Amino acid sequence: MIGFGFHEIMEGSIERVGERFDRPFRFEVAVSTPKLIARVAMCDAEGNLRIDGLAKNAHTSGRLELSPLVEHRIRYVLDFTADDGKRYQFDGSKTGLRGFGAKLLKNWTTLPGVVTGEDGTVWGRAVLRFHMRRDLKQLVSSMWVKRARELEAAHA
Repeated sequence: MIGFGFHEIMEGSIERVGERFDRPFRFEVAVSTPKLIARVAMCDAEGNLRIDGLAKNAHTSGRLELSPLVEHRIRYVLDFTADDGKRYQFDGSKTGLRGFGAKLLKNWTTLPGVVTGEDGTVWGRAVLRFHMRRDLKQLVSSMWVKRARELEAAHA
């Protein structure tokens, strides 16, 4: 088995339900999985998240479901506790990850999603983007691939 990981930053905005303006939204996560599976790689994600008016610098953890070749999507599910002490979840997906050209690039770099409260109520709808020019070098340099036995030895 082969493990895989990287560090990613996504930034954009969120519109809270009932409001007519955008709030800044940013997360930065380290993503890893001890094994890449042919259909879907389930990855752990951990980092920090900031949503103006909700979470100044919240620790976030969750998962990425990587399936760009089979299901043509990457799903992000991130849980966090906001400044009000309540639990929230961001759930978003990059979809349409097939083909070539400008549309494919847009689909790989655009992440729409929703933030919901622990009761399932939608807090807001977001669109985040990966900034290729600014963050691509950092993303690529953060990527790693290791054999499962190397990962086990490192954690022993």
